[in-house]
Amino acid sequence: MSYINDFHIHRAVQLMQQDGVIAYPTEAVFGLGCLPDSDQAIQRILDIKNRPWHKGLILVASEIQQVEPFIDPEALDLLACFDQYSGQPVTWLLPRVDTMSPLICGRHPKIAIRLSQNPHIRALCDKAGSAIVSTSANRAGQPEMKSPEMIRNHMMTQLDMVVAGPLGGYDRPSKIIDAQTQQVLRD
Repeated sequence: MSYINDFHIHRAVQLMQQDGVIAYPTEAVFGLGCLPDSDQAIQRILDIKNRPWHKGLILVASEIQQVEPFIDPEALDLLACFDQYSGQPVTWLLPRVDTMSPLICGRHPKIAIRLSQNPHIRALCDKAGSAIVSTSANRAGQPEMKSPEMIRNHMMTQLDMVVAGPLGGYDRPSKIIDAQTQQVLRD
């Protein structure tokens, strides 16, 4: 179990509430994140990564209630998918609400969501009372960054804060599964 610095979590959430972009440890790599209601911060993430908006991003959360506002109300029964594959990180594709920012969902009719077991992500989401936008900390086509030092050396001038901490012990990105069809899109 890693030590969570409450002051750093509080400060990171304050920065995100002010349209800030942070880096933080995930299950396998460092991620870039912001609050999902900040198109300004989401655009910053896309610019940092040099990622086209139409590809979409994901949301990470610590509990189902944090993602319910982003799911089509007629598809809420699909949230039971989060009970599957316990113990390994899985990103689920679920039908999204029509009002979601296209900067998050891109051109897709579904939103990618992962309930994280990483204690830093859980602390950030719990303190914010919200899911957070997440994507790997790297520029398009470049390797993912796996340490706070790598982030500080390559991206610090573009970020508001780096939340240091250990990764979740996985060496690959999460599996991606469509919750409606159960099709595995990335294993």
